[in-house]
Amino acid sequence: MSYSWFRVVALALAAVVVAGCSKPETPQEVAAEFWQALSEKDADTVADLSTLAAPSAFDGYARDWSGTVPDFGRVVIDDREATIVTRLPAENGVPGERREVNTYLVEQSGDWLVDYDRTGEAIMNPSPFAGLIGEMNRLGERLTASFGQSSDDLSRQMDAIAREFEAYSDQAQRRAEQAMEEYGQALQGLMEELEESIEEALEDNQRAPERDRSVLQRTAADLNRSSDRLDEPDFDAFADSSRALAEAGARISRLSDDTFKSYKRTWDAKLDEITERTRYFLKSFMGVGDNPAS
Repeated sequence: MSYSWFRVVALALAAVVVAGCSKPETPQEVAAEFWQALSEKDADTVADLSTLAAPSAFDGYARDWSGTVPDFGRVVIDDREATIVTRLPAENGVPGERREVNTYLVEQSGDWLVDYDRTGEAIMNPSPFAGLIGEMNRLGERLTASFGQSSDDLSRQMDAIAREFEAYSDQAQRRAEQAMEEYGQALQGLMEELEESIEEALEDNQRAPERDRSVLQRTAADLNRSSDRLDEPDFDAFADSSRALAEAGARISRLSDDTFKSYKRTWDAKLDEITERTRYFLKSFMGVGDNPAS
């Protein structure tokens, strides 16, 4: 074998080794390797992937992370900062139970690094709203699925809500409770108006195709059930309402006859109004935005 052949093989092997050992690039990759290093008590790698000044400063956040495998949720990248929802095994050891914290990252000299101190603060001094943040994230996912045309806007607002709640002040708690109550009442009223309009259409068009009438009867019943749950608004009630509204919109769009054409315009407008009210609900957690005209 010639020297040139050995040289080609050596270069190829070197390329494979370099590729296999390449440094993670995206915030998600950095966070995943950071948490793996944390679980292995690998101070050198933790320091390499974070803002930790030196391996000697590694403290593991005063907790034994051996065997910890976190789940990762929503990723928010805002210019040179990133936040990743991180679900960790609960400290009480209940199987399957997890708590949510944020892994924070910053971009420095083109590389993403875990913000070691800020992430540690989120872990060791969790907000009393930690559970609420998780519920808000899950509610946001349900709402964005329901109102697809506004999914990007709603996602960004949900992420901003999570960041806002990290202030964990009494004032934030009161604002959250007030916003939930106001949104629940507004949503219930709008759903009842939509239900009443559908029932009116059914009453006025009793000779409409039976298939369409059946679809609208089922829609009105679902709206009635979901709106009743908003007497005491909570995240489950919001999620159920968003599902009912999404299904209502889908069913209305599939009506086969022109009998309900004029009503469909009214119903579409009502669904748009609900979407706007939902935007305001999300903004109210951050104390921005003006109350839309009622």
